[in-house]
Amino acid sequence: MGKRKWWLVAAIVWMISIFIVTQLPYFTGQNTAKVIQKAVVTDTMSIEYTSPDPVDIKELNLIVRKATHFIVFGILAFLLFKAFESYRFSYILAWMLTVLYALLDEWHQSFMPGRVATYRDVLFDSFGAFVALAVLYMIRKNRVNLSK
Repeated sequence: MGKRKWWLVAAIVWMISIFIVTQLPYFTGQNTAKVIQKAVVTDTMSIEYTSPDPVDIKELNLIVRKATHFIVFGILAFLLFKAFESYRFSYILAWMLTVLYALLDEWHQSFMPGRVATYRDVLFDSFGAFVALAVLYMIRKNRVNLSK
C-alpha cells in the first residue's frame, strides 16, 4: 500500500472520528462550558482567586470550541492534501473536500439532540483548513527555495 493510500486511510479515520464526536452529547456547548467552569473554578480556588465571572466562562468556552473547529478541520485538510498530493490542484481539492465535509458535519449535527448547526462553524472549519494548507504551502515553498 503506497504512502498516498495511508494518508487517505488516515483522513477517513479522522472523518469518522469527527462524525462520532458530533454524535456524542458530551460535546454540546453547554457541557463544554460546565467542564471549563469546573476546571477554571477548581484551579482558581486552589490559588485563592475569586470565582470566574460567568461571562468569562462563556467567552472561554467560545474560544475553546472555535479553536477546536479550526484545528480539527486544519488537520483534515492536511491529511487530504497528503492523500491527493500528486494531483495538480491538490491544495484546492483538499480545501474543497474539507469544506464539503464541514458542511456535511454541520448538517449531521443538526439532527443531534442538544447540538446546533451553524454556518459560522463551517466558516471556522474552512478557515482552519485554509490556514493549514497555506502554512503547508509556505513550508514546502521555503524548502524548495533552500534546496536551490
